[in-house]
Amino acid sequence: MNFKRTILLNGVRVITVPMQGNPTVTVMMNVATGSYYENQKQSGISHFLEHMCFKGTTRRPSARVIATELDSIGASYNAFTTSEMTGYYAKADVRHFAQIADVVADIYMNSTFPDVEIAKEKNVVLGEIDMYADDPQEKVSDALRIHMHRGEPAERSVLGTKETVNAITRDDLLAYHTSQYRAENTIVTIAGGISEREMLSWAKKSLGTIARGLVSPELATRDRIQPAPEMVFVDKDTDQAHIITAWRTFDRKSPDRFVAHLIWGILRAGMSSRLFTKLRDDMGSGYYIGAHHSLHLTFGRFVISTGTTAERVPEIVSAILSETKKLKTKPVLKAELDKVKEYIRAHTLMSLETSDNVADFFADQEILSDKIRIPAEFDEILGKITSADIMRVANILFDNQKLTVGVIGKGMNKGAVSKAIGA
Repeated sequence: MNFKRTILLNGVRVITVPMQGNPTVTVMMNVATGSYYENQKQSGISHFLEHMCFKGTTRRPSARVIATELDSIGASYNAFTTSEMTGYYAKADVRHFAQIADVVADIYMNSTFPDVEIAKEKNVVLGEIDMYADDPQEKVSDALRIHMHRGEPAERSVLGTKETVNAITRDDLLAYHTSQYRAENTIVTIAGGISEREMLSWAKKSLGTIARGLVSPELATRDRIQPAPEMVFVDKDTDQAHIITAWRTFDRKSPDRFVAHLIWGILRAGMSSRLFTKLRDDMGSGYYIGAHHSLHLTFGRFVISTGTTAERVPEIVSAILSETKKLKTKPVLKAELDKVKEYIRAHTLMSLETSDNVADFFADQEILSDKIRIPAEFDEILGKITSADIMRVANILFDNQKLTVGVIGKGMNKGAVSKAIGA
């Protein structure tokens, strides 16, 4: 997979990924800002600004004008905000490249943030906050995050709170847009079935007016030292109890991150993975089993989540910890390691069949990684990882002292959970 990284004269980074024969093209504009860049008073402003960028520009005066134009060419379009980036994208038939590129650039560069739309959109975001608060999986995840990172940027939700969202003014949006949406902080990724020449020609012609300037940096989270395993319980009248086991790990620059990715694969990649086999096939404990390793500037979290009945919570927590302990004490056989490596390789390639996923793949790396790697480079790195590497890093990841368990539900035996984790 070929790509080119170009820096325009004003500092905008442009990543072009021609995909010969692909019928679609995606234009994605990202800014390296999100909830970890906000102070407590600003909490939620990155996300709210993302919503407001669709409410009208100097050339397209309303949300309906923007949506109608994109819908009229059958485009797929949206935006997103995370803790570390905000993105805007549109995907369409290659014939419509110039049009979707113009719309995405327009909302990124020329949004007007009308006061009347700010007032209406606050109700939308407040509804989003309520929606997630009603979701028990989200609620226990929030409780765990707040407990683990209280007083630090990582404590705060991407959505903000009702109080901080209600306090946002047009002047706040303009100031934040000016401070963050600078040329040096802007990454444009174009992927799909058009030529690199066409991609770069548009970028050079259309993005040179984005102003340069200093941007507000990410606010680093100080990850505290835990003296022992900890627990977070949320009492809620739910039919199912939801469990999150989370370990404090390392930051996104750690060379062990690639080994940790294989450990994730051993635990949860596919229906033959250890957690799926243990919790669902052997124990019939519940429907979903999830795992992920989130890596950030100064900290990381390895998370395993599942749902079960309230009375089985201690048993399931013990089973999860038993599976992580095995990785610390018993070598992974070559056959299993090879299976997981092939699973990750194949699923990476399959995920890159569409232009939007390709754009996301490259933009994520440009913002969050030390360099951009193509799939073959990841294959080479993972191919060198041994069973001894897995055991060594598992002992770093699954240190019981760094464990926090969160549970939401009703009628839970909290003492039994405490005993299960050795708290």
